[in-house]
Amino acid sequence: MFPLDKINKKRISSIFQRRREAEKEKDEAEDQPQSAAEPTAQAKPKGRDDIEILLPPAHEGEMPTYFHVGGWAKDCLTSGYKFGVWHFRCSTKLDNDVVLSSFGEGNPHLTSVFGGLEVFKQYENVNTSLAWLTSNELQGELGVRGELAGGIAHSLLRTTLFMTDECQLKGKLKAGFERNPFKIELSVPIVKEPTLMGYVLVAPAANYLLGYRMVYSLAEKAFDKHAFCFGYNNEFTEVGLKLENFKDLRGSIFQSIGESWAVALKMNFYGEEQLQKFAIGCQYQLEDGSLLKAKIRDDGNVGVVFQTKIGENIEVMYHVGCEGKAPISGHHKIGASWTFNC
Repeated sequence: MFPLDKINKKRISSIFQRRREAEKEKDEAEDQPQSAAEPTAQAKPKGRDDIEILLPPAHEGEMPTYFHVGGWAKDCLTSGYKFGVWHFRCSTKLDNDVVLSSFGEGNPHLTSVFGGLEVFKQYENVNTSLAWLTSNELQGELGVRGELAGGIAHSLLRTTLFMTDECQLKGKLKAGFERNPFKIELSVPIVKEPTLMGYVLVAPAANYLLGYRMVYSLAEKAFDKHAFCFGYNNEFTEVGLKLENFKDLRGSIFQSIGESWAVALKMNFYGEEQLQKFAIGCQYQLEDGSLLKAKIRDDGNVGVVFQTKIGENIEVMYHVGCEGKAPISGHHKIGASWTFNC
């Protein structure tokens, strides 16, 4: 049972998937369990890499990525808890395979506005896009995908122009190749990008994944991260383990219970002092495909999320959160997210 098998999986635009890619390629220190109530959130608009986007499932017939390991538990314990007071997305696919997309949000406050617009064009094996963000960023992409040596190869050239007082251009090339049971991806800096990143993934047997990921700092000429992962998934149970720099260990378990229930646990141990972080939660899928989720974090913060669909093209998500130690007098959080796919 996939945790979101009936809702929230339709994607006809690339802008949200790429925001998730940008987020996942950063240092995974932000991948700690997050609570629904964030009393320390700064009162400023979020950056483009802070947007909460679901990692889309692997395409049929293709291997998952390094970041899919533990993905079901992450969806259960993270998805829906991090967006702010309001969040809207809209995507429209035109007859000529052009997709127009826009999004906006108020996070962490009603007036902390951030958003963007994008036009995306898909050809047979090539895609191109141009996006503008309210943080005065202009982002362009050119991607190529096709069969090579019995496998699948892809590359994506991404450039970002920061239109501030001093215009700054950044660029990187993401390339990958997979041929079951192996997969490799690299993110190569071209212009003013600080790191070289990449991973290797292998499926030694059915339902199992093993991987290695590295992050290399060009400025310091040294490795910032070595990470190893282990994943197991049999459609009902998911187990994920990641060891970073031989000292930071994180793990997750997702377990389906019958046709409607599931539970998840995510736990992290950081550094030699074994700083422990954990989140535990459950979800229940209603007969109409709607999903009700709840979780509690190690600091006692509690959150509840409800997500559903209105028709075929509208996805809705609501969340509430509070401090478990002071549910009345403590900090509270409430928000709504609407997604329109036309």
